[in-house]
Amino acid sequence: MADTEKERKRLEEIFDINRRFVDLIAQQAGSARGGGYGLPEELCAEIKALKGSQRDVVAGVPLLLVTVTSGAVEQASVVRETEPAVPRKVRGHEVAEQVFGAALMTWLTQDAQQNHTLSSLWLGAAGHEGEPVRELNFGDIQGLAPHSRTILRARFADRPGVWSDLLEAARSGDPQRQHLARLAVLPQSYPVRRTTGRGSWRRR
Repeated sequence: MADTEKERKRLEEIFDINRRFVDLIAQQAGSARGGGYGLPEELCAEIKALKGSQRDVVAGVPLLLVTVTSGAVEQASVVRETEPAVPRKVRGHEVAEQVFGAALMTWLTQDAQQNHTLSSLWLGAAGHEGEPVRELNFGDIQGLAPHSRTILRARFADRPGVWSDLLEAARSGDPQRQHLARLAVLPQSYPVRRTTGRGSWRRR
């Protein structure tokens, strides 16, 4: 019973993270930087056009809609170590982005340490998304926050159809369709199996 309560609480936290991320995507829509977090500009514009209740539908999927991958963290760490220590002017949307990035990395670190039974689902199974955050300490997170733009990436950015289906359901106003659309995202959380080309070495 206690475990069920913990997982329920975690799902509520996931909804809150997703909702803030959806708002963050909407903030980036129409900016000079084009699309946001791997999503095409057209999808970002559609997300921006959603009403609050419709954004709630999108955020209600039972897994994270944002990833923090090992490669992105490592690349940002290299950039952080080589960049000059010169303060630069930070714009409003960048502040929101950095605050969100730091909060997410903190949440992922705590989640990994607590070893929840569903962590592999909401962290993302593909490419071990979220795996390195268990190693981050306060100083790491503080130093990486300014690089949130390059660290944060929308899940299923390589499969925009997943987002399109979810957005269409959110706009439909049909509760049953919305529920089914949220559940349909779950199978997408597993790694995409790539077929081995002819003549390639295969493990037996």
